Amino acid sequence: MNTSGSSYESLINITNPVDPWINYTAEYQDAWDKWTDLIQDRAVVVTLLLLFSLCTVFGNMLVILAVIRERYLHTPTNYFITSLAVADCLVGLVVMPFSALYEVLGHTWFFGSDWCDIWRSLDVLFSTASILNLCVISLDRYWAITDPIAYPMRMTRVRSMFLIAAVWICSSAISFPAIGWWRAVRNAPIPAFQCPFTEHLGYLIFSSTISFYLPLFVMLFTYFRIYRAAAAQTRSLRLGTKQILLGSGELELTLRIHRGGTCKAPERLYSTQEDEPLTALQNDGLARMASSRLNSHSKNFSLSRKLAKFAKEKKAAKTLGIVMGVFVICWLPFFVVNLLSGFCLQCISNEKVVLAVVTWLGWVNSSMNPVIYACWSRDFRR
Repeated sequence: MNTSGSSYESLINITNPVDPWINYTAEYQDAWDKWTDLIQDRAVVVTLLLLFSLCTVFGNMLVILAVIRERYLHTPTNYFITSLAVADCLVGLVVMPFSALYEVLGHTWFFGSDWCDIWRSLDVLFSTASILNLCVISLDRYWAITDPIAYPMRMTRVRSMFLIAAVWICSSAISFPAIGWWRAVRNAPIPAFQCPFTEHLGYLIFSSTISFYLPLFVMLFTYFRIYRAAAAQTRSLRLGTKQILLGSGELELTLRIHRGGTCKAPERLYSTQEDEPLTALQNDGLARMASSRLNSHSKNFSLSRKLAKFAKEKKAAKTLGIVMGVFVICWLPFFVVNLLSGFCLQCISNEKVVLAVVTWLGWVNSSMNPVIYACWSRDFRR
């Protein structure tokens, strides 16, 4: 992987004043021979990288097919997970194989400058879409765990599709337009058999902010709030009591929670209504007693349902919290090195090797997401 493009400079100097096509054919044939020799020498490395790419595609395809085939998985959260799986699958299908060949062949590119620009843009598109989908998933879990009763009415199918469309539009906006921009700011043509990424500091800062640092801030904020809410709920369940407001703040209740999952009748701590005269209670005592019991059971059912939904959302948030932890471990080194290369490329020793390692570490995230779902989500395991 340390082989530089200088080993191929001799190919460019092959000249034939009689027929330029012979020059190009001889140059390409010589390069092809060196290419096949390198592939044979590094057959184990290229096989492992391509196998890793295949596993990424296979794992994410399982997630996509599971959501498509099983109706009980047709939920807004799983739509976001499907969008994430599509982005990760495309990373493994389009980006990884060409990168594997490019790295194994010592940064030698045989597919032309046009496909070089398109491939780089697709890399930005799919990686950014993967990260932004994780950001939307964290927001979805935040809304679900902080208000589990109102969440189904707020997060409709139409709104989830709108958020997914926004993710892909935003990702496209910082990828495909960059093709023309890269070519406009180039000071020199791309060397033969090379496919460099832009080193323009402005674009590196802009793309890194939109693709990683801003989503990272959102995810850290949402998961911190989710952690606080989950910790408070866990503490309440452990102590067996919790005070909440029902309705529009009209009635404050203390819940007495049992390990069996049921609640005692709420004890009224404060009410805006005044006590009725004794005569009124005597006149329709039976009717009011029946109504009171019915209301009590209704409130208990509503509160039990809220606690059950909270427990389910808490478990889903824990799973996606693990997803976020893997995301930070995988992508943070790449974006740190990415910005550092724009400010001071000489500060990175063996920069080609370092960039290759942190880039593939980022792509590891695309293969780990379906593994996490399979291990932690009962629905996806089933």
